[in-house]
Amino acid sequence: MKIDIVSKDQRYFHLCRLLNEDGYMARLCEASEVEAPDFLILPIKRELCEKELANLEKRIPTTTKVLYGGDEITQKYFTNRLNDYSKNEYFLIENARLTAEAFLSVWQEKTKTSLCSKKVLISGYGRIGRYLAKFISSLGAEIYIYARREETVEKIKRDGFSFANLSYSPKTDAVINTAPAVLFSRELIAKIPNKVFIFELASSSGFEDIERVIRAPALPGRLLPKSAAEAIYKAVISYLN
Repeated sequence: MKIDIVSKDQRYFHLCRLLNEDGYMARLCEASEVEAPDFLILPIKRELCEKELANLEKRIPTTTKVLYGGDEITQKYFTNRLNDYSKNEYFLIENARLTAEAFLSVWQEKTKTSLCSKKVLISGYGRIGRYLAKFISSLGAEIYIYARREETVEKIKRDGFSFANLSYSPKTDAVINTAPAVLFSRELIAKIPNKVFIFELASSSGFEDIERVIRAPALPGRLLPKSAAEAIYKAVISYLN
């Protein structure tokens, strides 16, 4: 089985190695070098422009299956042969776990302090929010969580965490957004003291004003590429098999 991987992302270098170790014929290549593979793997973060995607679609056989990471632009191409591995449940859970773990390095680098005894407000209680809350709580942080849905608020309380409105932000040591939606207005951010660290983990900003925000999206790929590659490997292997 021939597999071409088009990416310059570190994760896909390690993914290529894992696939070859498992007996697949995988290689990393440029889009212009793709040669009639059985499978074409494109990265989670789109690296090709629309012109490159269009040319690639014309060049590869209709029998080539395309695995991609959910990018909306890519969905316009490779009709009826796209498979979105970023929706794989194992990948989603592992990505959330790795994000929480990698955040510790970002916190230490930016604050030079321990998380123990710090008050932290987390906005969003999806997979990343849940894993992050559990992880930094285990390090001794005092966790407050904001979520918009009533059923999510009930889950927060069942999990043993305190619910807090965003107006509680000024009373914390740190604010971490994990929700891909604008939740923090400029007025609210202006009320948060400068001593409070503000982090953005979501792919799209939850803040109207990002001047004070420490942006840290896609942490697994940047800080833990080998482990992130293993998560991608387990997501794509089900399609290959």
